[in-house]
Amino acid sequence: MSSKIAKQGIIIGICTRQRNALLRRLLESIWAQPVPPNYDVEILIVDNNDEPAVTPDVIALPDKFKLSLLHEPNPGLVNARNRVLHFATTANADWLIGIDDDEWVSPDWLAQYIVAFETLDTAIIVAAKHVVYAETMSPFVERRQIKEPPAGSPTKIFSTANFAISRRVFHPDHGPGMRFEMQFNESGGEDYEFMLRAKNLHDLTAKYWPYAVATEECTGTRTAFTHHFKRRVAAQAARYQAAALHRKATGNQSTVAATLYLLKRTNRALVYGTGWCLLGVGKVLIGRKNGREVIGKGLFALARAYAIIPYLIGARTVLYGAEVNADRSA
Repeated sequence: MSSKIAKQGIIIGICTRQRNALLRRLLESIWAQPVPPNYDVEILIVDNNDEPAVTPDVIALPDKFKLSLLHEPNPGLVNARNRVLHFATTANADWLIGIDDDEWVSPDWLAQYIVAFETLDTAIIVAAKHVVYAETMSPFVERRQIKEPPAGSPTKIFSTANFAISRRVFHPDHGPGMRFEMQFNESGGEDYEFMLRAKNLHDLTAKYWPYAVATEECTGTRTAFTHHFKRRVAAQAARYQAAALHRKATGNQSTVAATLYLLKRTNRALVYGTGWCLLGVGKVLIGRKNGREVIGKGLFALARAYAIIPYLIGARTVLYGAEVNADRSA
């Protein structure tokens, strides 16, 4: 008499706010994935709006994957992400895959994640994100792609744009039961803090998997230099906040060490930023094509130096929440 082996469960979590057309594009790319034979897959959409905004036509898809839609009225990305983690915990999922609503995935994206689940000895996987830049992109913004480490190697890319975590991370019966930190709810940087905490406090190191590919377009207000400058300031300030949280959690609150850390980071950014700006100006003067991109690279480094000011005075750059409408909602 044979016994039926229970399939492992995968939750694909999507947090969305006012991006129905982009969400539909993502869902269609997920529905193009082959159904894995040994896994139960469920798609979860968390609609992070004051009132429900995901309309029935957006989620009208063939009967292929189970789909759940939850409304999260409390604004902010951390509220939405933690709602996903709670759902995955309640469902007793083995793996949670996270993907941003403004991306779409390659035809073998899910299959490649399953290869990673079955071959990598890790609880956190960060997968590849490719960026498509609009022709209207500011000439001071470098058209760059993330430099990919080798498959299966520990990664310093702490991003939730395209990632997966096992229940050893989020389920309290199997590990630390981690959640995203609320102080990053409106500023962003919650993904960096989450994965750094997993590594430093719980010995859960993230590994990189370049074969499960998501793609994102850089269009709309994201083509402006000011958009990227603002995000660089916010990202660096969030890193300082994360470092302070972890020092407190470990009892290592040396004022001297913290001050030296801030000075080292700021001085390094000032030196590199000034150098890149001067090099870029020189390139512009002699007619080099990429001169303005090099100046932009220097200005972004100076943005990281400037970030010490909002961090020290406790100011937050608001990137998410009730007062921020989603970009590229059409």
